[in-house]
Amino acid sequence: MHKLYIGNLGDSVTAEDLIKTFEDHKIPYSGQFLMKNGYAFVDCPDDQWAMKAIETFSGKVELHGKRIEVEHSVPKKQRQMMRDIFNRGQSHEDFSLPTSIN
Repeated sequence: MHKLYIGNLGDSVTAEDLIKTFEDHKIPYSGQFLMKNGYAFVDCPDDQWAMKAIETFSGKVELHGKRIEVEHSVPKKQRQMMRDIFNRGQSHEDFSLPTSIN
């Protein structure tokens, strides 16, 4: 499955609001919306539908007065690794690339 993160949700947005939004735009989803405070997660059947949802909704669709943001969900462990690498402050000079290929 291809999990999506749906952010910038108002406190009053419900799973039913998201179901209606996805159905109105004919974007299929798998399973239930996992609702949190201000954001939600949902699975799409494949990568093409996930990309279509991102293109259709992110910054373009408004729910309860706020434009929603939709992107691929990044697992917490992977997100932490990316943050650690970024926070090391390494510049591109710290990484060496081969100068020739034999």
